[in-house]
This record gives sequence, structure tokens and C-alpha cells, in this order.
Amino acid sequence: MHANRTFSLDICTIQMLNDKVRPTMRSKFVDRAIQDRLNPIEIDVEQLGDRRLMLILLSRDISEPTKRALALELGINVEAYL
Repeated sequence: MHANRTFSLDICTIQMLNDKVRPTMRSKFVDRAIQDRLNPIEIDVEQLGDRRLMLILLSRDISEPTKRALALELGINVEAYL
């Protein structure tokens, strides 16, 4: 069962969502993100994509060379993570 609710989100978050997730998948994406955040123990690591795992590692306290390698692989600017 589904219910429509209105929540306030940062404009930047909405723009990233619009850029990265197809319109037909947005509700499912947001639902999964909320579930993952509310029940972190229940996350099945096997179902996480490589990109998501690399982003998780990038946010951890790891060596600078490792962060640079991950950022290079992800195609993002590492300076914000150092």
C-alpha cells in the first residue's frame, strides 16, 4: 500500500535526484533510501552497487592516496573529501 505525503527537501537534493533518477523510479528510490537510513543493519551489502560502496568508503577516515584513487574511479573532485 502506498500513500502520498508532502515533505520539504533541499532544492539541491531535488536537482540531484532529478539528474540521477528516472521520473518513474523516484518514489521507489526515495523509499529505499529512507528504509536504508532507518534500518541500517538490514542493508544487504551484496545488493549495493560498486559506486555506492566506493562513495561510502570515500566518506570514511581512510588514507589520502586511497581517497584519491576512489575519487579518480568515481570521476569526482576529491578535495571536498580530504
